[in-house]
Amino acid sequence: MQPADLYRDPDGVPLVSLPAGASVETGRHRGDWHEAVVEGWIFTASTDRTRRDGFDLVVTPGDGENLRESPNGPVVGRVREGTLLKRLGTRGRWTHVRRSGWLPRAAVVASDAPRAQPPKAQQPAASARQGTDSAQQPAPRRSGGKARGAAPASAAAPPETPAGAESIQTSRETPLAAAAEGGTLGVLQGGIPARLLARAGDQVKVQVEGWIPADAVAPAEGGVLMGVTADEVRADPNRYLGQTLEWRLQLIAVREADELRPEMPPGQPYLLTRGPLPEPGFVYVTVPASRLADFQALPALQELVLRVTVRAARTKFLPTPVVELASVVAGMDGR
Repeated sequence: MQPADLYRDPDGVPLVSLPAGASVETGRHRGDWHEAVVEGWIFTASTDRTRRDGFDLVVTPGDGENLRESPNGPVVGRVREGTLLKRLGTRGRWTHVRRSGWLPRAAVVASDAPRAQPPKAQQPAASARQGTDSAQQPAPRRSGGKARGAAPASAAAPPETPAGAESIQTSRETPLAAAAEGGTLGVLQGGIPARLLARAGDQVKVQVEGWIPADAVAPAEGGVLMGVTADEVRADPNRYLGQTLEWRLQLIAVREADELRPEMPPGQPYLLTRGPLPEPGFVYVTVPASRLADFQALPALQELVLRVTVRAARTKFLPTPVVELASVVAGMDGR
């Protein structure tokens, strides 16, 4: 099928955004609309119980939640806030759900239509300008070190895709950044095989593999992870708790913790921030009292690049990560 939204009723409220190629069960049609059913797995903590209209769950995050093919598997859709779901089962921190609705008839194609695949011989090899890295965590930025040659096309195919990653390829020449809307690390040609790992707004996190000269390799900087989204932290807290991330955040206010945020000690100063940009959610950044004056002096909606240590993937009542300030990278004029 083509990219489309699943609606509650024809021309009604959109419920689930589906990408091109999504698998759906279709039934009767009404004019230009097909009745359809989508299934998948959703992070249980992003839902609340309900009994409305015969459904079991309602989606709670303000920016919605991913619907996945399997627990922590490839994303097959994005469910909007307030969408009601039928629970089919649970597995660990994940719930198997189903939702029926209506799709535009023009978006539905026959399930037996083969997907066009470019001939392997025509797929260009991975290349990098300024040195792209094959690791899931991007390499630190550095000057120079252009790739001296491209790998042969037969080496461009990615190895077996790990759990939670979707096989894709680039559709055109595109810059590769260390973080969503961050500085450019290099440029990927069109047709490069990659793995889609996460989404943040209109950006996607990918993993590619290739070769660079040995003398272009330098040690990674202090274990700081870049390009990690808040969705990834919420989906796999055990992996990220205690890890230091570099996030671009927009300062909203300086506040003190209360009983509604038990993940922080009462009275703990923290920054209410939006992000990590371009994600639309929020992040709580705890800061020492000695730094409060610096942040209070900043103008409204100041953007900051901070290195933060993850203390909680979400609060008890909200899907907001709690992190601790490690250092300021940019945005405070050296303060």
